[in-house]
Amino acid sequence: MKKNFTFLFAALFCSQLTIAQTTLTTAVDFTATDIDGNSFNLFNTLNSGSYVFIDFMFTNCGPCQQCAPKMWSAFNTYGCNGPNAEVYFISINRDDNNAVMHSWESTYMNATGGYPQAFSGAQGSATGGTQTFASTYGVGAFPTMILIAPDHSILEQDIWPISTAADFTPFFHSHGLEPKACIGTSINNNIVQDAFVFISPVPAINELTINCGNNKISSIRIFDNLGKILIEKSGVNDATQESINISDIAFGIYFAEIKMKGVQTVNKKFIKL
Repeated sequence: MKKNFTFLFAALFCSQLTIAQTTLTTAVDFTATDIDGNSFNLFNTLNSGSYVFIDFMFTNCGPCQQCAPKMWSAFNTYGCNGPNAEVYFISINRDDNNAVMHSWESTYMNATGGYPQAFSGAQGSATGGTQTFASTYGVGAFPTMILIAPDHSILEQDIWPISTAADFTPFFHSHGLEPKACIGTSINNNIVQDAFVFISPVPAINELTINCGNNKISSIRIFDNLGKILIEKSGVNDATQESINISDIAFGIYFAEIKMKGVQTVNKKFIKL
């Protein structure tokens, strides 16, 4: 029985018989544009040493709505996509545009954020157009949640049933993944205070430019995904834009912590090629 036909049961709990909704055992690469305009490449993320959790969903799916707060809780339990998180969470919406996806997150996950990196159906491709990633993975029932290892193997083809947030734990624990504290502000581009901070280029190669609008930068630190400080720059002399040489750090996913005068510290994820 397909999960998208279980709306009546979803009103009571988010659970159902476990049926693998993708038959793939090896990940297929894709490049996407998230609902805040940031680029994401699956293999870049995996090759950096992160596991990737993908939630294939659509906004009018009853079971997806029921599972959303439980998945959001797991996202927080396993590090919030932060510097020390072993699992990187993303949500792939089959339908809708970016604005609808933003609204869905605050309605069904949590009103205050942060959230897994999210991609809409209408604007989620590499060029900001329509994406068909669910079809690429052979997913036709929703939600389908999968776990991919850094070696690109699909460890879990369908994380299900999920009645409570704790039901995610056995799936992660069986692969040696344990809860991680969220370090600082959630590392994603959906939180309100990120709206005035921009990082370019995406992805970056030799130099990373941080623009904070009218806000004055106090210091910048670059972390790897284990929380190790790789670059630290202070005494920026109240500049609102700063460029950092990243040519000496290896290919992978990193996090920039930007402290500004009179403004809450902001963390931004970026990819170094």
